[in-house]
Order: sequence, then structure tokens, then C-alpha cells
Amino acid sequence: MVTAYDLLHRQPTHFTALWLVPLLLAVTKRTARTSEYRGSQYDDDDGSHARTTRGTSSTNTTRLPKPDDDDDDDEGKLPAIPFDFLLNDKLLRMGLESAARKEGLSLEHALELHYFPARLPPKMESESEALPDWISTMDYTFNASSGDILFTGGCDGMIRAFSPGSVKNKFQQMNAIAAHTGPIKCLSSTLDGDQKVLVATGSMDQTLVTHTYDCDGNSLSLHAVYSGGHSNSISSVTLSKPGSSDQKVMASADWDGGLAIWKVPNLENASIDEEATESSKKRQKNNADTSSSPKEISIIEVKPIRSIKAHASNISGMSWSSSDSSPSKLITGSWDHSLKVWDIERADCILALNGSRVVTAISRSFNSDVVATAHPDCAVRLWDMRTNGVGDKQSSQISDRTLRQSHKSWVSDVKWSPTDPFVMATTGHDGTLKVWDIRSSLPLHTVRAVSKKGEKALCLAFGDGIIYSGGSDCVVKQFACKI
Repeated sequence: MVTAYDLLHRQPTHFTALWLVPLLLAVTKRTARTSEYRGSQYDDDDGSHARTTRGTSSTNTTRLPKPDDDDDDDEGKLPAIPFDFLLNDKLLRMGLESAARKEGLSLEHALELHYFPARLPPKMESESEALPDWISTMDYTFNASSGDILFTGGCDGMIRAFSPGSVKNKFQQMNAIAAHTGPIKCLSSTLDGDQKVLVATGSMDQTLVTHTYDCDGNSLSLHAVYSGGHSNSISSVTLSKPGSSDQKVMASADWDGGLAIWKVPNLENASIDEEATESSKKRQKNNADTSSSPKEISIIEVKPIRSIKAHASNISGMSWSSSDSSPSKLITGSWDHSLKVWDIERADCILALNGSRVVTAISRSFNSDVVATAHPDCAVRLWDMRTNGVGDKQSSQISDRTLRQSHKSWVSDVKWSPTDPFVMATTGHDGTLKVWDIRSSLPLHTVRAVSKKGEKALCLAFGDGIIYSGGSDCVVKQFACKI
């Protein structure tokens, strides 16, 4: 059992003041009730916390003994469990006394601290074989029947599908297809049925296409070509997620600041509304089929349902809003320093926010419209872009916060955890991958994401307990990271 004496004497000397003893005795009563649990009971980070005290470091390590432990038997002892502590909903990254004074809390009263198991640093698990060119973008899709699938887009115009590796095994490349004649700048994937995945990609060759991935046969095939929406390189694309609506919707953007909205053809019957497609279908012969009657593939050419001049410069990131069950609001970030929320039904900007730096990437929290943005000035910024009603600009609550500059160069990508609204990750041209908790201005962990010094980390994706990264070293890396 953790006692007040233990807590007191584990702290630096400035915490041995007599006025802290009543506080320690009070909080130890509750701490003691949890300290007799086995370590495995702390594996479930369900957000439940207790009152305790905290010293000068951000993470404390406590050994939780079994009830019948023999102090002399080291073999039976459970491993140490690191903890993080919250004061006023902020992670402690300094001495308790300094943090309390910074938050304006009186040291004459009991301080309530919440603690939870700390997140361990990402651990390198596996990596792919070296690919022919840079990995510029990636996205992850989980299929309950076939497992994890990672899609990457390369500067060689290829889409590749990978299955996760392990500590002993490298990534297994399931399939690859030449999708573009120029570098792929953006990629988005989503499930379409039990055994199909839809993959959308945009390229510097000004083409926008969707492919289907068959989970049973591990095959990629061209699905549709999207034309008439852009006259410059495609810089960003996002597909609506499963369950958002019966009709899948896709948004794409280009380097001129143009935004286009598309209705995606159904994978089953390959027919959509007349306004969104040209009725003619292009037929191509499958050269790989050696039979006497060549196989014909029907490819739909889709036209946009809406085209908008959304920004004055390159739109570097987009995300559908979380406020609606159907994809009717879109958040965009641009090199013109602005973030905007669009009502795509009315083609109207309902919220615009001008920043001070170029936006290189954006990501939205999975449960709200809190957005993280990456920037060339080595910073990551947070924006609360929730709006109270369509078009209600006056009642929109907007705030921004800049996390401390930790990257040493251009921040290339940012992704929010799909399960934790406080955790996100970033990559940078300094070759590092950083994991953040937004309750602290400093990153939790920093690991090298590239093989050689001087290489750039360009993109990342969250998987199931995994973070993937890719960059100019032409290798996909897999890090184990409980999220």
C-alpha cells in the first residue's frame, strides 16, 4: 500500500513542508484503495481517476504489489507502471508548487490531482522494403473481416496496399497499381460493404480517380475518373465515412484554391444521378486477359455537382464536420493562412478564420470540430471551430492555441487519434514523429521516423494500436503505440 510517508519522501525537499502532511494523509486514504489492485487492472484507461499528489516530474512510477508479495522475492513483483497527472485539466510538466501557482491555485487548500497510466513511447515494430520513390501520403482502413489495410500514395504515381507487419516480419505488400502519371499528393480510403474498400487519389498531373480494393482477392482496380472540377494539381481529397449517408460524397481541392464536390458511383451497380456523370462509359481492354474475348472494364466519368472558389491559394487539407450525420459541412485549410467551414448544400462559407501562417495539413478530432493544423514555422495549432447552427456566424465559438514549437523544421502532417480526443501525432521535415496530448504544450514522445539523417517524414496514419509513417527514405515504418 502506498503510504503518506512514501509519497512524502519520494518528492524533492521542498515538498517536505509540514503543511503538506494533512493533504497527503487525506488523499492517501483513496489512493490506498486502488494500490492493492493488480497491475493488470490499470491497463484499461477508462478515464477514471483518483485524488493523489504529484512532485516535480510529469510521470511517476509506482510499483503495485500483490497482497501476498514477499518483499525479498523480486521475481514475483509486478513491473513498474508509469503514471501521468492532471492539475486543472492540464498535464503536469513542472513541480507541483510551480504548477499550482501558475494556475492561480492556493497552496493553503487541498489540490485535486487526477492520475492515469502514462502512454508509452512508440516502439518500432516493422518496416517495408525500400520503395522506388518517396511516400507522399497514406491512409488506414480497418475491415472487421479481413483486418488492417494501409494504403500509400507515392511520388511515382503508384497506389500500394499493405498488411501490417510484426517484430519479426516486414510489411507485406498486397497489391500495387499505377494510378497517375505524376506524384500522388493526397489519398483517402473508406469501406464500401464488407469486402470492398474505396480509395480516392489526386495527383500533380491534375487527375482525380477512385479505385476499389477487393479484400478477398487483394486486388486494386480502377473504379471512376472525375473530370471538370479542377484545372490545376489536386492537393487534397476526402471521402465521406461509412454510415454517414447512403450516397457517398467526395470533396477535392487544388492548388488554385478550387473546391469540388462529387457524388461517388455505387460500387454495386455503377449508376448515379445524371447531374453527376456523363452517361457515356469508357471501355478498356484488359491486356492481361489472354482469352479470345478480351475482358471489358466499365469506367464511369463523373462530373462535379458543385465547384467553388474556396481559397486564394492551395487548399492543403480538408475534413468533414462531425456535427451532422450526413456530409453537409466541410472544414478546409489553405496556404492563404485561413480556415473555413463550408455548407456544401448551399455552397456557402459559414465560418472563416484568418491565421498568421501557411496551413500545411489539418486533422479533426473524431468527436468534435476541434481541429489541429500543421505549419512551416515548426508549430502545431489547435482551433475550436464548432458553430451553433448553419450560417450563424455571430454565435460561433472560435479559439486557437499554439503548442510549443518542438519540430526543428516544416511540420508536414498531423493526424488525430481515432479513439482518444486528447491525443494526436505529427511528422516533420526534421525526420521525426511526435505524439502529443493536447493537455500539454510539449509532446509526450519523439521518435525518429526515417532511416537516415537528413531525410524527411512526409505523412502518417493511425492504425489499430499502431502509427505508420512514410517519407523521403521510401520506407513505410510501423510503430506500436497504444492509443
